[in-house]
Amino acid sequence: MAKKDSNGNPLGKSRGLGKRGASTADFASWDAEKLKRAIVTAASTGGAIRFGYTSDGGAYALGIYGDGAPYTHYVKPDDESGDILDDICDLFESIKDDGKSAA
Repeated sequence: MAKKDSNGNPLGKSRGLGKRGASTADFASWDAEKLKRAIVTAASTGGAIRFGYTSDGGAYALGIYGDGAPYTHYVKPDDESGDILDDICDLFESIKDDGKSAA
């Protein structure tokens, strides 16, 4: 017999197997001004950020474009979003600075 959660739903990937009590990723909780700054900073270098979630919704999946080969940076919901966005801004600002010194 298949195991079920407290609501009677079968457990599995789409039901959150192993994710009991875990936080769910939700960009609505992120600071809008910091999000805007990260987007503007990335775009000013010709880069981009893709905002998404892992397939189970348990983490953020941030695609980074413009820092070499594109890659995805995974962030746990419990991580400090402001720090992550500041790090992204620092990354793209360093790319901008590298471009100025090459000119």
